[in-house]
Order: sequence, then structure tokens, then C-alpha cells
Amino acid sequence: MKKFLIITLSVFTVLIFILAVGLGSYLFKLSNELPSIKQLKNFEYNQATIVYDRDNEALAELGGQRRYPISLSKIPDNLEKAIIAVEDSRFYEHQGIDIKGILRAFFVNLKAGRIVEGGSTLTQQLVKVIYLTPEKKLKRKVKEAILAYKIDNFLTKDQILELYLNQVYFGRGAYGVEAAARFYFGKNADDLTLSEAAMIAGLPKAPGYYAPHINMERAEERKNHVLYRMYEEGFISERAYERAKREKLEIIDETPNRRKSASYFVDYIIKKLEHDLNIDDLENRGYKIYTTLDRNFQKLAEEAVRKNLVNVTNRQGYFGPVGNTEDKEIETKLKKISYLLDEGYHLAKVNKVERYKAEIEVDNSTDEIFLRDSRWAHPYEGKTNRLDDLRIILKENDYILVKNNGIESSPEYRLTQEPQVEGAFLVIDSDTGAVLAMVGGYNYEKSMFNRAVDARRQVGSLFKPVVYSAAFETNYTPMSLVFDAPIVKTMEKEDEFWRPENFEKEFYGFTTLKQALTKSRNVVTIKLANQLGIRKIKEYAEKFGITSELANNLSISIGSGSISLKEMVYAYSVFPNMGKRMVPLAVVKVTDSKGEVIYEKTPEVAEETLRPATAQIMTDMLVNVVENGTGRNASHIPRIIGGKTGTTDDYIDAWFVGFTPNITVGSWVGFDDYKTIGNLETGARAALPAWVDFTERAVGDLAYKVMPSTSNVYYYKVDKQTHKITDSYSEEYTFEPFYQDPDEQKVVK
Repeated sequence: MKKFLIITLSVFTVLIFILAVGLGSYLFKLSNELPSIKQLKNFEYNQATIVYDRDNEALAELGGQRRYPISLSKIPDNLEKAIIAVEDSRFYEHQGIDIKGILRAFFVNLKAGRIVEGGSTLTQQLVKVIYLTPEKKLKRKVKEAILAYKIDNFLTKDQILELYLNQVYFGRGAYGVEAAARFYFGKNADDLTLSEAAMIAGLPKAPGYYAPHINMERAEERKNHVLYRMYEEGFISERAYERAKREKLEIIDETPNRRKSASYFVDYIIKKLEHDLNIDDLENRGYKIYTTLDRNFQKLAEEAVRKNLVNVTNRQGYFGPVGNTEDKEIETKLKKISYLLDEGYHLAKVNKVERYKAEIEVDNSTDEIFLRDSRWAHPYEGKTNRLDDLRIILKENDYILVKNNGIESSPEYRLTQEPQVEGAFLVIDSDTGAVLAMVGGYNYEKSMFNRAVDARRQVGSLFKPVVYSAAFETNYTPMSLVFDAPIVKTMEKEDEFWRPENFEKEFYGFTTLKQALTKSRNVVTIKLANQLGIRKIKEYAEKFGITSELANNLSISIGSGSISLKEMVYAYSVFPNMGKRMVPLAVVKVTDSKGEVIYEKTPEVAEETLRPATAQIMTDMLVNVVENGTGRNASHIPRIIGGKTGTTDDYIDAWFVGFTPNITVGSWVGFDDYKTIGNLETGARAALPAWVDFTERAVGDLAYKVMPSTSNVYYYKVDKQTHKITDSYSEEYTFEPFYQDPDEQKVVK
């Protein structure tokens, strides 16, 4: 028996040794597989990059995780204690792993017959969030315990708690306690009451289940449990516990919008910064991006574009209902127009249609729309411009869009539709090149394609000032005469001919360059370009910042080239800026998550495009276009304004770019698929209204300035009949600008 016991004990000892060695080897192997914890000393949180406008107000929060890390000193004591009480009451006693807590949880769960309490410490939860996956496997739990022990011996308890409170998810898109305070209560963490702190502390266990914006009753129960644990642990008095239990909490309706406005602009600067800084995933690095955008101008620009595109679309008639209940793809179609519901549109179902009215079901009630309000809704590309029967465009079970022109309690619904035509808009500071507003389409949710920057469309007569600028730097004057008469040019194929015409289909004989630009005469511009030469025209286009490729023929002089709105706006800013073209400026500074400046820009001249005298003469000419030419619908605005319209063949593209002494503004309208906007939808009719709508309201925020001038331009009395400088008495005269060479003291006549 003694021998047997010795043998048994020896075998048992060997087995224990083997088991210990095996377990030790296994733990050593797992430990070597674990990531380094040294980064925790200077841990970089995954946090949103924030974009600011020119007044340092947030425009957008980017990235996947909305987190605003704060130091432990800024986290209220009640919130710290609430988290400790409910998640890890022995936090300051254990070494990352709480054996007593694990045993307690085991017996509590055994008694309950289900898992009601966990044994993980705050440190273990932090490990799971930062390093490991939440899968419930033994190997993962062992790794978690090893890392928790290491971290507890590497960092102080306060450092661990600060990391936890800034890293853990609290639901509703909030990472960390500061985001939770803002997204649930609309305040900073250090302003939370005891009751609010307790509700937030109860969320990490199951953010979706206990979320107060989803189920307030469950959230209140969880809050009260947290308060009771705080009372049990001696963190609060019984009186404070009872008072906090009774406090009724108000949850804000929705979280702050990630993109408050200017989504096209935000995309533009992110793309630019990623290129300039050679940084990937810029949106999740916690950067602060300070931009030049003016929030008020952006709002006015967006409103002007949307209003104009609705009007342009409706002039073309009715493009048809959203769909019909019998349509197999109706759900997809309804989803595509859901963004309109935030703009005052209502989705309605047609129940019955008669000639003069239709019964509709809208917002869970029955109402009517009438023919008298729908005369505009003739079928698109139909033969008539006035609807006389609603049954022509609607049938039962159609889904349509309507707007309420009455009040909520007494609605008056009218038929409307989703705008089909698209547009773009850009506002810059002429002196600095700063982007003040950018609109890339009707709505970012409808299409993220930025037509202000990325679209290249034919510009039509908008290009003509480039030609005239080249002429004025080559001894031409506004009074130079060109014979406006038919011309025929042979094309590359010998049997094809080009016979350019003026918009009016008429010819006007000898015409001054001032008259030709004011009335946008094509033939004069083509003849002028022919005299200057294609090479010179292209050279000046490049000086104006136009990088789009242009053909080697005279048609480019009247805008056959495809150019972006951004290029054209910066080109026109040369005129009020005395010949200087500025480098586009959208971002002035970027700081990293530590507040260090990693990118900074100031206004910079891209090119001395024109001599100041030419810029002044061109400004004078373009002011005349607004006062007496195709831009006259902007002449009532109480500022000095210059600008030019642009219209392409078949009314496919419509433009207006104009300037005040302060800003240069561009407007474009057209269909993405290059179909005609509509008969007679010129730049003056389709694009200029948005420009006027914006500028009328924007000029109030602009300091009053006059156009700059140079001492090398003299205004002389010119006879209206001969177009020559004269000293004789005449009632038919104007004063016109002429360049005087400063070296030769000679006026170019």
C-alpha cells in the first residue's frame, strides 16, 4: 500500500508538473501573440474629423465614430462613480482581474439559472474594445485576462478609467461619455446631473436595449439600478438617491446632424486634403479643418439653386408621377425621392381623377388637388403648354408629389414634382480666391456628383471675355470696329462648312467690340478671334486658369470648349481683381488630434493674367452687359455688377457668371444627360435667376466697395455715330475707357 501511494503520488506530481508546464507554455504562447500595450501611454482615439466654416462653427463631422475625448478632470465625479458602481465596484482594489468578482458572478448566475451578472472588470472591457473581438471563446477570455493584468501594471487606475470613459460605446452613435452627454441630453459631460449621469452609466451593458430614445421605461429601470448601486457602495446618500430617482429626464429629439450643410464643399476639401497631405482615412483621424466657407452664403446659394431648378423644371411641363401601385419597382422609386420629404414635399396617392380635380390620400387623410393650380403640368415635350384635363397626366393609384400652400390645420395641396434639371453654383472672394459657397447639384442625397467642380460643359458666350481680353492687350479698344456679316468656314472635311450665326439670326454691319460683347454677337467674336489667332486665344485661356483641353479651331471663341464652373468663376474673378487670378483657397488650416497645425494656407496669386488697365476696361464692358445687355435682369441690384451669360446650341447648357467689387459668382443649369433644357432656356432665363436670387440677399452682408481702377486708363468723349474720340459739341456721345501706355504716354485708340 505504501509503495502504491508513493507511485500514485509521484504520477500525480508528474501530471501536475506536466500540466503546469503545458499551461505555462500555453499562456506564454498566448502572451507572445498579444499586441503591445505601450501605445496606451499616448493613445490616439479613433475620432471624427470636424470641418468648420469661416466663423469656426462646425459644418460637418466625418468618420465612423463620433467621439470627443476629454480628460478625467472634466468628467464629473458622479459619472465616474456611477460607472464604477455598476460595472466594477472593486476597480481600485484588483489588478485588472477580479477573482472575487468572478466567483460572486458565478454563484449569482448559478442561483438565477441564467446570466444576470458578469465578472469582467473595466480593464477587461477596455481590452475587449481596443484589442479583441467580443466573441465568447475561452481563448479570447484568457487573452483578455492576460492583457488586463498587463495594462493594470502599466497604467494608473485613473489612466485606465479615462481611456474607458472615452472609448466605450454608449449607443445612438456616441463613443465616449462626452458624445453620450451631447447626443442624449444636448449638454457637455461636466454639466450632467446625477440622474443623467446614472442613465448614461447604465448604457454600456446593452446600449441598444437600454437606449432611452428607444425605450424610456427600460432606461429608467436601468438608471435606478445604477443609482441603487451607487447608494450601496456609499457613493451617494439615501436622500440623493431618492431625489435622483424621481427626476424626470428629457432626451433630445435627435442627435446633432453629422453634415449640417455644404456636403458638396466638404467632399471637395476632403478629396483635396487627402491629395495634398498624402493621407488616407482622413475622416477618422480627429483632425480639425478650418475652411473659408460662409454659412449664410451657403444657405442662400442652396435655396437659390433649388428654387430656380424647380421653376426651370416646371416650365418644361410634367415629367409624370413617381409611380403606380402596380409598378413592380415602386418601393425603389419611393425610396429614391424620400429626401424630398425633408424639403416640404408630401407623397400622395391618387384615389380618383376627374377633369378639374383629383382626390388624393396624403398624410393619412383624404384631400383634393385642382386643375386651376396645375395648368403648368402639361406633359413633358407635349404639344401644348397648358393643361386642360387632369386625366391626361394622372390615373388612379398613382403616387405623386404635392406641396401644402396653406397651413397645417387647413392644408391646400398643389401638384408638384421632383426637379429633373440639375444645377451648380459657386461663390468666391475675388481678392483672396476663398470659396464662400459651393453647390454641386439640386440635393446631395439625390446625387453626390459635384457639378461645380467635376462637370465640364460647353460654356457658349461665357468664353467671349477671354477673347476680348486678348484683343485689348493687342492694341484693340472697346470702340474698335468689326464687320458683322455672314462668314463661311471650311471644316476639316472639305465637303463640310461652318456658317456661324448670331442668336437673333441677323447681321448688324460694322459693330464696336463693346456692342458685340453687350449683345453677345457671335460673328464679331469669331472674326476677332480669327484676327488674333487661335494660338493666342488658347494662351490667354490658360492664363485665365482654364485647364480643359480646347480644340484648334475658331469655334472655341464662342464657347465650344467644355469647361468647369470652378474654372470659369476663377477666370471672371480676374476682372474685379485688377488682372490677378488667385489660387483657389478652401482650407486655411488643419490641426491634428493634439491641436498641432499640420497644414496652413494663405491667399496666393496664381497668375498676373492681365495688365490692370485691361482688367478695368473689361470690367467696364461687363458692367455694360448687365446694364444694357443679356444680363440686364441683374441690373436692379444695388451694387456695381458685371457679368456675362452663356447659352449653348439647342439650349443644352445655360450659364451666368458675374461679379461685384467683392465676390465672383457663377451659376450653371443643364441636364446630366445633355438633353435640351427647353426652348429659349438661355443663360439669362435659366441660370441668371438663381444668381439674382442669391446676390439680392447676399449683398447686404458685403461691405460697400467700388470697382478698383488704375491710372493707365483714361475715359474719353466718343461720338456715338463715328465711335471716335471727339472734342466737338454733340448730344450723341458716351465716355469710353482707353489704355494709355505709361512708357510712351500714348493713348491706344
